[in-house]
Amino acid sequence: MCNAKISVIIPVYNREKSLKKCLDSVIKQTYENLEIILVDDGSQDNSGAICDDYAIMDKRFRVIHQPNAGVAAARNAGLAMATGDYIGWVDSDDWIEPGMYKCMLDNALEFEADIVVCSHLEQYENRSIFKGWQQREILDTEQALGLLLQDDIIKNYLWDKLWHRELFDDVRFPDVTIFEDMAVMYKLFVQAKKVVCLPNQGYNYLLHSESLTANSSWKSCIVFYFVVKNRYDELRKKFPQFADLLACQCVSAAAGIWAAYYSVPCDERRVFNLQLKEIGKFCKQHYRVALQKANMGLGGRLVMRLTPYAKWWAFALACLVNRLYKLKHGRNL
Repeated sequence: MCNAKISVIIPVYNREKSLKKCLDSVIKQTYENLEIILVDDGSQDNSGAICDDYAIMDKRFRVIHQPNAGVAAARNAGLAMATGDYIGWVDSDDWIEPGMYKCMLDNALEFEADIVVCSHLEQYENRSIFKGWQQREILDTEQALGLLLQDDIIKNYLWDKLWHRELFDDVRFPDVTIFEDMAVMYKLFVQAKKVVCLPNQGYNYLLHSESLTANSSWKSCIVFYFVVKNRYDELRKKFPQFADLLACQCVSAAAGIWAAYYSVPCDERRVFNLQLKEIGKFCKQHYRVALQKANMGLGGRLVMRLTPYAKWWAFALACLVNRLYKLKHGRNL
């Protein structure tokens, strides 16, 4: 499969300022057998027209225009069109290095790997930070899944990885507005018999105030909890060695909900009363284990102790702790 095709899927929504830089970096790949799928998710700026211009300029581009349905739907639309042997993902405000896909594909073929992960740079306005490996690592399923669940050296991102197409045969992104990648990542890693991690820096991840991950809300905290809770439910029996870590992540996510509870109007909070009681029951069973596993400071640990109680006073105390933490550190817990 020395001439394997890579389908590069790029969801696009209102990114006219950064889109050309992104697409140019894909065009300049030294590996040329690419199928570049642009999914214009109902952009209201000039992004859709830019996509069409690139499709005229380079026949490797395929463009989907659809009404705005969110990034998960855009990813699914791209997967439905993809015909490649491997899948790559690029976010429309990021860019990639010229040799990224050539290097990743070479390693995928050499080691018969289902997933290849490259190192990346976090790009800030005045600095960049290297995230990755000092040397090549070859991991089995359990090793790779363990690192993914820790979400440190292997992050729950789609874009710094090359995926064998078959991993996605029975996997689609759920209808959530955020954390859609985390919701499927572990499903893909469970299927992967071999994962190769590379020191080569191939991806440039732009962090700015408009990024989805830079903006949090109380509802997004709830979405995050149920994403990690679903992961706990699916993995705890098959991989019992990770059960405590997964439970800890659920309780930590619940702490974020408790800490932000009074930041939204009463009517919005009332909608989630039943879910909050369900979350509190789970936390009552697992918060002691979570306190042993959690890598959190005093403030976070105090809020974790409150999560078994879906009561007004527990939410009030959690919000007070969060407010004091923000006064001291300039950010929420």
